[in-house]
Amino acid sequence: MKISSDTLTVLQNFATINNGIQVKPGNRLQTISSGKTLLASATIAESFDVPFCIYDLSQFLGTLSLFDSPDIDFGENAMTISEGSTNLKYVYADPNTIVTVPEKRLECDGDIVFDIEAADMSKLSKAANVLNLPNFVITKHGDDLVASATDVKNSTSNNFRINVEAVTVPENEFKMVMRFDNLRLLPDDYRVKISSKGISHFDGTRAEYFVAVEQNDSEFNN
Repeated sequence: MKISSDTLTVLQNFATINNGIQVKPGNRLQTISSGKTLLASATIAESFDVPFCIYDLSQFLGTLSLFDSPDIDFGENAMTISEGSTNLKYVYADPNTIVTVPEKRLECDGDIVFDIEAADMSKLSKAANVLNLPNFVITKHGDDLVASATDVKNSTSNNFRINVEAVTVPENEFKMVMRFDNLRLLPDDYRVKISSKGISHFDGTRAEYFVAVEQNDSEFNN
Protein backbone atom coordinates (compact mmCIF):
# COMPACT_ATOMS: atom_id res chain seq x y z
CA MET A 1 0.00 0.00 0.00
CA LYS A 2 1.05 3.57 -0.67
CA ILE A 3 -0.23 6.35 1.55
CA SER A 4 -1.59 9.34 -0.38
CA SER A 5 -0.55 12.94 0.20
CA ASP A 6 -4.10 13.75 1.36
CA THR A 7 -3.89 11.05 4.04
CA LEU A 8 -0.46 12.28 5.10
CA THR A 9 -1.97 15.77 5.53
CA VAL A 10 -4.69 14.32 7.77
CA LEU A 11 -2.10 12.43 9.82
CA GLN A 12 0.01 15.56 10.20
CA ASN A 13 -3.04 17.37 11.55
CA PHE A 14 -3.88 14.48 13.87
CA ALA A 15 -0.32 14.52 15.23
CA THR A 16 -1.02 18.01 16.63
CA ILE A 17 -3.99 16.59 18.55
CA ASN A 18 -2.54 13.37 19.95
CA ASN A 19 1.01 12.07 19.56
CA GLY A 20 -0.30 8.50 19.28
CA ILE A 21 -2.99 6.97 17.11
CA GLN A 22 -4.99 3.75 16.96
CA VAL A 23 -5.85 2.69 13.40
CA LYS A 24 -8.75 0.29 12.97
CA PRO A 25 -9.65 -1.80 9.91
CA GLY A 26 -11.39 0.29 7.27
CA ASN A 27 -10.95 3.74 5.78
CA ARG A 28 -11.69 5.97 8.75
CA LEU A 29 -9.05 7.56 10.97
CA GLN A 30 -9.83 9.00 14.39
CA THR A 31 -7.91 10.63 17.20
CA ILE A 32 -8.65 12.37 20.49
CA SER A 33 -6.70 14.81 22.61
CA SER A 34 -5.29 13.67 25.95
CA GLY A 35 -7.77 15.90 27.80
CA LYS A 36 -10.62 14.57 25.62
CA THR A 37 -11.62 18.10 24.62
CA LEU A 38 -11.09 17.51 20.90
CA LEU A 39 -11.99 14.48 18.78
CA ALA A 40 -11.18 14.33 15.08
CA SER A 41 -12.33 11.92 12.39
CA ALA A 42 -11.60 11.63 8.67
CA THR A 43 -12.49 9.26 5.85
CA ILE A 44 -9.43 8.52 3.70
CA ALA A 45 -8.76 6.93 0.31
CA GLU A 46 -6.90 3.94 1.75
CA SER A 47 -8.52 1.04 3.59
CA PHE A 48 -6.55 -0.83 6.24
CA ASP A 49 -6.97 -4.58 6.72
CA VAL A 50 -5.31 -4.95 10.13
CA PRO A 51 -5.56 -2.85 13.30
CA PHE A 52 -2.40 -1.21 14.63
CA CYS A 53 -1.21 1.57 16.94
CA ILE A 54 1.55 4.13 16.52
CA TYR A 55 3.03 5.61 19.70
CA ASP A 56 4.78 8.61 18.12
CA LEU A 57 2.90 9.78 15.04
CA SER A 58 5.30 12.65 14.36
CA GLN A 59 8.21 10.21 14.36
CA PHE A 60 6.31 7.88 12.02
CA LEU A 61 5.64 10.71 9.56
CA GLY A 62 9.29 11.69 9.77
CA THR A 63 10.21 8.08 9.03
CA LEU A 64 8.03 8.08 5.91
CA SER A 65 9.80 11.26 4.75
CA LEU A 66 13.05 9.24 4.49
CA PHE A 67 11.49 7.66 1.39
CA ASP A 68 10.23 9.21 -1.85
CA SER A 69 7.26 6.91 -2.55
CA PRO A 70 7.41 3.88 -0.27
CA ASP A 71 5.30 0.75 -0.28
CA ILE A 72 3.97 -0.31 3.13
CA ASP A 73 3.11 -3.87 4.07
CA PHE A 74 1.07 -4.09 7.28
CA GLY A 75 1.90 -7.22 9.26
CA GLU A 76 0.45 -8.48 12.50
CA ASN A 77 3.00 -6.84 14.84
CA ALA A 78 4.88 -4.43 12.59
CA MET A 79 4.81 -2.78 9.19
CA THR A 80 7.51 -3.01 6.56
CA ILE A 81 8.29 0.22 4.69
CA SER A 82 10.20 -0.44 1.50
CA GLU A 83 11.43 1.35 -1.60
CA GLY A 84 13.80 -0.28 -4.07
CA SER A 85 16.52 -2.04 -2.10
CA THR A 86 15.75 -0.11 1.11
CA ASN A 87 13.35 -1.38 3.74
CA LEU A 88 12.50 -0.60 7.34
CA LYS A 89 10.62 -2.57 9.97
CA TYR A 90 8.40 -0.26 12.08
CA VAL A 91 6.98 -1.96 15.18
CA TYR A 92 3.43 -1.21 16.36
CA ALA A 93 2.72 0.22 19.81
CA ASP A 94 0.71 -1.37 22.61
CA PRO A 95 -2.82 0.16 22.61
CA ASN A 96 -2.50 0.64 26.38
CA THR A 97 0.27 3.21 25.84
CA ILE A 98 -1.87 5.72 23.92
CA VAL A 99 -5.13 7.62 24.43
CA THR A 100 -7.74 5.96 22.20
CA VAL A 101 -11.10 7.14 20.87
CA PRO A 102 -14.22 5.76 22.64
CA GLU A 103 -16.26 3.22 20.69
CA LYS A 104 -19.51 5.20 20.96
CA ARG A 105 -19.85 7.96 18.39
CA LEU A 106 -20.39 11.47 19.72
CA GLU A 107 -23.48 13.39 18.69
CA CYS A 108 -24.15 17.13 18.71
CA ASP A 109 -27.60 18.69 18.59
CA GLY A 110 -27.17 22.10 17.01
CA ASP A 111 -28.87 24.80 19.05
CA ILE A 112 -26.71 27.19 17.03
CA VAL A 113 -25.69 26.38 13.44
CA PHE A 114 -23.53 28.48 11.12
CA ASP A 115 -21.06 28.28 8.26
CA ILE A 116 -17.54 29.65 8.51
CA GLU A 117 -15.15 29.92 5.59
CA ALA A 118 -11.54 28.78 5.76
CA ALA A 119 -10.28 32.34 5.18
CA ASP A 120 -12.29 33.71 8.12
CA MET A 121 -11.21 30.88 10.41
CA SER A 122 -7.61 31.60 9.43
CA LYS A 123 -8.01 35.30 10.25
CA LEU A 124 -9.47 34.50 13.66
CA SER A 125 -6.69 32.05 14.45
CA LYS A 126 -4.03 34.52 13.31
CA ALA A 127 -5.56 37.29 15.44
CA ALA A 128 -5.66 34.94 18.43
CA ASN A 129 -1.99 34.16 17.95
CA VAL A 130 -0.81 37.73 17.33
CA LEU A 131 -2.86 39.24 20.17
CA ASN A 132 -2.50 36.28 22.56
CA LEU A 133 -6.27 35.71 22.74
CA PRO A 134 -7.22 32.25 24.04
CA ASN A 135 -10.95 32.12 23.28
CA PHE A 136 -13.11 31.53 20.22
CA VAL A 137 -16.55 32.98 21.03
CA ILE A 138 -19.87 32.87 19.20
CA THR A 139 -22.40 35.58 20.10
CA LYS A 140 -25.36 37.38 18.58
CA HIS A 141 -25.20 41.10 17.86
CA GLY A 142 -28.55 42.35 16.64
CA ASP A 143 -29.37 40.29 13.56
CA ASP A 144 -25.74 39.20 13.08
CA LEU A 145 -23.98 36.08 14.31
CA VAL A 146 -20.42 36.94 15.27
CA ALA A 147 -17.29 34.83 15.79
CA SER A 148 -14.67 36.50 17.99
CA ALA A 149 -11.11 35.99 19.12
CA THR A 150 -10.92 37.37 22.65
CA ASP A 151 -10.11 36.63 26.28
CA VAL A 152 -13.31 36.06 28.24
CA LYS A 153 -11.42 36.29 31.54
CA ASN A 154 -10.29 39.85 30.80
CA SER A 155 -12.95 42.57 30.57
CA THR A 156 -10.46 44.90 28.80
CA SER A 157 -9.36 42.27 26.27
CA ASN A 158 -8.88 42.99 22.61
CA ASN A 159 -11.71 41.57 20.51
CA PHE A 160 -11.29 40.57 16.86
CA ARG A 161 -14.71 39.90 15.29
CA ILE A 162 -16.02 38.45 12.03
CA ASN A 163 -19.64 38.00 11.01
CA VAL A 164 -20.45 34.42 10.01
CA GLU A 165 -23.29 32.99 7.94
CA ALA A 166 -26.05 31.96 10.32
CA VAL A 167 -28.15 28.88 9.58
CA THR A 168 -29.98 28.36 12.88
CA VAL A 169 -29.94 31.03 15.57
CA PRO A 170 -32.11 30.87 18.71
CA GLU A 171 -34.03 33.93 19.81
CA ASN A 172 -32.49 33.94 23.27
CA GLU A 173 -29.15 35.51 24.15
CA PHE A 174 -26.05 33.33 24.25
CA LYS A 175 -22.29 33.36 24.47
CA MET A 176 -20.64 30.08 23.49
CA VAL A 177 -16.96 29.88 24.35
CA MET A 178 -14.24 27.52 23.11
CA ARG A 179 -10.45 27.54 23.36
CA PHE A 180 -8.28 28.04 20.30
CA ASP A 181 -6.00 25.36 21.78
CA ASN A 182 -8.78 22.91 20.93
CA LEU A 183 -9.41 24.23 17.41
CA ARG A 184 -6.63 22.33 15.67
CA LEU A 185 -8.51 22.08 12.40
CA LEU A 186 -7.43 21.41 8.86
CA PRO A 187 -7.86 24.55 6.73
CA ASP A 188 -11.36 24.19 5.29
CA ASP A 189 -14.87 25.62 5.15
CA TYR A 190 -16.95 24.27 8.05
CA ARG A 191 -20.59 23.82 8.95
CA VAL A 192 -20.57 24.33 12.72
CA LYS A 193 -23.15 23.11 15.22
CA ILE A 194 -22.98 24.16 18.87
CA SER A 195 -25.06 22.50 21.56
CA SER A 196 -26.04 24.15 24.81
CA LYS A 197 -25.06 20.82 26.39
CA GLY A 198 -21.38 21.66 26.02
CA ILE A 199 -20.19 20.25 22.70
CA SER A 200 -19.66 21.57 19.19
CA HIS A 201 -19.22 19.91 15.81
CA PHE A 202 -17.09 21.31 12.97
CA ASP A 203 -17.91 19.43 9.77
CA GLY A 204 -15.58 20.02 6.82
CA THR A 205 -14.90 18.37 3.49
CA ARG A 206 -11.78 16.54 4.72
CA ALA A 207 -12.46 15.91 8.40
CA GLU A 208 -14.88 16.51 11.23
CA TYR A 209 -14.09 17.64 14.76
CA PHE A 210 -16.00 17.51 18.03
CA VAL A 211 -14.80 20.34 20.26
CA ALA A 212 -15.62 20.93 23.92
CA VAL A 213 -17.45 24.13 24.86
CA GLU A 214 -16.17 25.93 27.95
CA GLN A 215 -19.33 25.57 30.01
CA ASN A 216 -18.18 27.72 32.95
CA ASP A 217 -17.63 30.66 30.62
CA SER A 218 -20.53 30.08 28.23
CA GLU A 219 -24.11 31.35 28.57
CA PHE A 220 -27.25 30.02 26.94
CA ASN A 221 -30.42 31.59 28.31
CA ASN A 222 -33.54 29.57 27.52
